[in-house]
Amino acid sequence: MCLASACCTLRATNTSGETVQALDATMEAALRDGRTPSAAEFGGIAAILASADGIAHSHFVPEYMALVLDEADLDDPGVHAFSRGVVQGLDGDIGINALVDLVAERPPLPVAVEAVWFKRWLDLAQDRTAAAGARTAALRGALLTKRQDARRSLRLSSVIADCAIDDEPAFLAHAARIAGLLHAESPSEALLDFLNDLLEVSDAADEASFELGMERVGHALQAGSGRDVLARLREARMRFDASASGREARADARVLSLAIGLLDDFFEERVGGWTERLEELRREAFAHSAYAIQEGDFLNGAKEAEVSAWASLAVRLGSLADSLEEPAWWNATHIIENELLAVYSANRTLFRRSVDGGLEYLVRPRIEGYYARHRDQLYALRGWLKARGCSELGTAAADLIARTDAALGRGDDPDPPGAAAASPTVVAVLEQGETPYDLREKFLRDVIADVNYVEFKQITPPVMEAVQTVLHAFEGLPYFDNPNVRVFVRAVVVKTLLFLKSRMDPSPGVDPTVSYLFIREGEPNPLEKSLQQDFMRFLQNSMLGSVDEVRGIAAGRADVMHQFEGIRFITEIKREEEDASFENLIASYGAQTTLYQNTNIPIGILLVLDLTTRDGLSGHFRTLYRTVVGDLLRDGTTRGVLIVKVPARRVDPSTATAEATRRISKARTASKRAGKLAAKAPKGPTTRKVAASPPPRPRGRRKIDATPGGSA
Repeated sequence: MCLASACCTLRATNTSGETVQALDATMEAALRDGRTPSAAEFGGIAAILASADGIAHSHFVPEYMALVLDEADLDDPGVHAFSRGVVQGLDGDIGINALVDLVAERPPLPVAVEAVWFKRWLDLAQDRTAAAGARTAALRGALLTKRQDARRSLRLSSVIADCAIDDEPAFLAHAARIAGLLHAESPSEALLDFLNDLLEVSDAADEASFELGMERVGHALQAGSGRDVLARLREARMRFDASASGREARADARVLSLAIGLLDDFFEERVGGWTERLEELRREAFAHSAYAIQEGDFLNGAKEAEVSAWASLAVRLGSLADSLEEPAWWNATHIIENELLAVYSANRTLFRRSVDGGLEYLVRPRIEGYYARHRDQLYALRGWLKARGCSELGTAAADLIARTDAALGRGDDPDPPGAAAASPTVVAVLEQGETPYDLREKFLRDVIADVNYVEFKQITPPVMEAVQTVLHAFEGLPYFDNPNVRVFVRAVVVKTLLFLKSRMDPSPGVDPTVSYLFIREGEPNPLEKSLQQDFMRFLQNSMLGSVDEVRGIAAGRADVMHQFEGIRFITEIKREEEDASFENLIASYGAQTTLYQNTNIPIGILLVLDLTTRDGLSGHFRTLYRTVVGDLLRDGTTRGVLIVKVPARRVDPSTATAEATRRISKARTASKRAGKLAAKAPKGPTTRKVAASPPPRPRGRRKIDATPGGSA
């Protein structure tokens, strides 16, 4: 550059700087007076449009932009150039956030303007040389200016999904928040992978956990059965608890966790502790509301609505739960309007969705069950409906009445036979024949709960000890905190230990299927196939959905596979004829057992047919299992293996007694023979002691009994 050009550039820069200083002085004076200036005070809108570069570094960027948006023609190319120059020059978080907040409160800008802004914010967000605060502000701007444009949404999602986890934690935490919003708009596995990766970043994990919890809530609201809803909400609650424990200021996560817990209790009809938890929920909701108002971020809108809806649902559940314990209501209208129907149609009334969703599967069975047990209350509901007409809540009330009538068997014969003599709910199920799925499901759950209770009462102390020992050892393994993983592994472990117990109790005379575990003279040792078939018969009776001989599992064929909703682990079955010590079993078969888990949860079971039993006598139950946990393949992954030995080549107790008696008798006979031989053996080489002959016994005389009282 020549000297003349440099001087011209310097003069232009100085002139621009002086112009902006003059503009800022005018702006400051107007704001100090508490008024909004007009463009005329700055020499007209043209003077402002001509100073874009300088204004970009002014403290009054939002005020200048507001003047342009209010007084200029937004289709003017000069306005487009001005806005482009301002956003290109902005590189500080304060100016960017102020500009973004200004635009968030106004109608969208022209498409061409917002396209330029979106690209600038996206470029700045990806610039790791820029300050983290500016990049975070740029992400907010990109989210705002993407609007409903599908291509911009895809580009923003791609940028966030590609963020490296070694980036600034504060930036990553904000990226996680936006990832959750984008995923809610358009589900993306890439965004979920990003959020899961952030769980390893301590200063961003709380935000990632919260957004993953919201993702589970979204699935729950779309689920098709009560159990699916509950499982997903329980997963969400675990995420919210993790978020709350990760950072103190997470009242939002605490509110959602408490609300979901109360909904869970309502569905399961648990009692106790409601008052204290509702009070805690109110405190956390107030704290979150105060924090949100102070933060004042336009991104909070969706979250605020969701948190408020959950808090409202929980409070209404608390009131309704008490009401459902009463046989009659003196303030029925208040309960029906403000509690019952709001909860009954929570997806529409509280969460403002257009249709019913998954929540109804949790709250409706209990409400309908109440009306089925308290038929008189239907008259109060019908009276309310007649008075209110068929508004939205009236439609919900009419649906409730229809479903409850169906459960009660009302129709041509409004009173099913025996309805008064037995439980109305049970009678409804038996008499109606075609009841709503929710009621049938709840009825069956109650029956299965009774079965489980009876089984629980039969559990022996050694089995109880074994279950506790094994499952405590598995705590902390990868994925074991997942509710479905935990439930399924527990179920299979318990059934496996019960299988061991069941094989140790019966004799072949009682149960011929266990004869392979006993000594059979002249027959070879049983194969491991016998144990596998026996184990499968047992599991099929347990209804765990286990299958055997499955190919294509970690490049092998699994003996027995247990699978539940994407969770899978294997029971490997072996037999051992030489060394059945746990150390040898894990050394010999541990690698094969653990390799099957390379594509799923790192938990496996090794079931061994123990053919090393000595003298046909098996050890105590507590000596036949062991849990091994550690880096078993030395690949940095902690794995767990439950080893269970099923003793074979056994004898029954009576046979053991006979065998022992035979051994003792044989030992005594051998001992006597040895004694006689020892007595006959010569004592020395030259002399031998000869026993004296007894004196001759006189003939014709009786032997005299010398004992007291003996005969003479």
